[in-house]
Amino acid sequence: LARQPVNPALRHSLGVSLSGCLMGITVAFSASTLDDLQNDYILREPGKTEQMSFSALAAAVAFVSGLMFGRFTVVIGKKRALMLSAIFYFVGYSVLSYSSTYVHVFTGRALTGLGLSLTCIALSPYIAEISPTQHRGKFSAIMQLQVQTGILIINLLGVLNIPFRWNASILLCHRHR
Repeated sequence: LARQPVNPALRHSLGVSLSGCLMGITVAFSASTLDDLQNDYILREPGKTEQMSFSALAAAVAFVSGLMFGRFTVVIGKKRALMLSAIFYFVGYSVLSYSSTYVHVFTGRALTGLGLSLTCIALSPYIAEISPTQHRGKFSAIMQLQVQTGILIINLLGVLNIPFRWNASILLCHRHR
């Protein structure tokens, strides 16, 4: 029996849906890194404004920038918006992995928040556009599963006590399509 080639649209849809994993990682990143940030004297002791701000910064930036990026995504297109989000993630996690002050940490977190915003806005509609009709629901569900997988991955890295700089460095190796 000859193998049938995989439909390129299916491969592309699956690859793009994996970007949801990075969304989940970005959302959960602060939970496993606060202790390391305190140990490295980048953030102060628990309960301080810096820690609460670090935890909420990506979501806050994503919310505010989402108001602007909605129209921006329509203008440049969903595929380009996803490519731009990869740049924000890369630069943000680069800054986080080499941070030495809380200003660097906050800058990296804000940049990942911009990437999160673009991914949230563009990913689901893009998957729906490029997926073959009979597979649209499956790939939309896979994207949501990937978000949850990303949250699980970053929490497992936290349980294993992997330092936050390693977490950020690992994320730089993530292949974003």
